[in-house]
Parts: sequence; C-alpha cells; structure tokens
Amino acid sequence: MENTTRTWVFPKLDTRQFVLLAMLMALHMVLSRLTVGTNVLQVSFAFVTMSLIAKWYGPLWSMLIAAILDVIGATIINPGAFFLGFTFTAMISALIYSLAYFKHDKTSWWRVSVAVGLVLLIANIGLNSIWLVMMYHTAHDWPSFLAFITPRVIKNLIMFPIQVGISYFLLNNQVIGHTTKKIFS
Repeated sequence: MENTTRTWVFPKLDTRQFVLLAMLMALHMVLSRLTVGTNVLQVSFAFVTMSLIAKWYGPLWSMLIAAILDVIGATIINPGAFFLGFTFTAMISALIYSLAYFKHDKTSWWRVSVAVGLVLLIANIGLNSIWLVMMYHTAHDWPSFLAFITPRVIKNLIMFPIQVGISYFLLNNQVIGHTTKKIFS
C-alpha cells in the first residue's frame, strides 16, 4: 500500500525544481497583473501557473507559494490592496488544484471540471465575494449581497468552460508531460 503521508510533507527540491518554481512564480505575478475589469470583477489567467505549481509541487508547496504570491502581489506590486481573506482564498484554490492534479500523469476532463468548478464556486464566487462585500459595501444585507454577487456569478459561468479547456489541454500537453518526467522523476 502506498504511503499517503508523502503528499502532506514538503518534498525537498533540487536545483532544477527550485528554478522552475521561481520561474512559475514570476510568470504568475505577470499573469495576475494582466487582468481585465475592475477591482470587484476581474478576469485573469493566473490560474494557469497555479495549476502547474499544484500539479508538480503538491498541496503544501502550492498553498505556501499561493500565500507568498498573494502577499507579494498585494504589498509590493499593488501596495495598499492587502487583505488576509484573499490570501486564505488563494491558499484554498491552490489546495483544490493540488488535490485534483498532484501525482496524476493524465488529468481527465472530469477531474479538471470538478477542480475548476470548486475553485470558481468556493473561492471566486463564495469567499472573494464575501471579502469584497466586507471591504467595499456599507450595507451588509442580503439584497445588497445578491446585487453584488450576480455579475460575479455570470463572469464565473463564462470563465468555467474557458478555464476547463485551457487547464485540460495544458495539464495533458506533451511538453508538460515531458517536463514532469525530466524534472520530477
């Protein structure tokens, strides 16, 4: 029987793995800055790099990296925008991606759809909406929350098939498979 506790430890990284992680972190910071929309409703493709980090480094590394990237992004790249709730959301998203993608050579449509769906529902629609209402709305009542969340639900419904498609083809790409075997074997 395989030892399942290996998933929940920080594996030691060799030089190649560490350099790849640093490059993915840099790419994540660039992609997270290339957003379309307002502070309340943004479209970003930073999920691409977080999916790769989750696939290659596992839950603990992914959650740590997600927290670091969120803090760096909110304090250095975009000063004044730090809110601990968003850091928590980034860590939850990384955990969901890791549980779905880590240690899977081929990632099925079903697995990608469930992971993306959970991230969009729990993190983007649920938690991020709560944090934004806490930060920006003075009226904390149900009708105000529904008016606020409706465009976010529509945006995430539109982004769902886009993210599933991009994630599926990225995670099952031959170059990604070759990189996984070369660097993580």
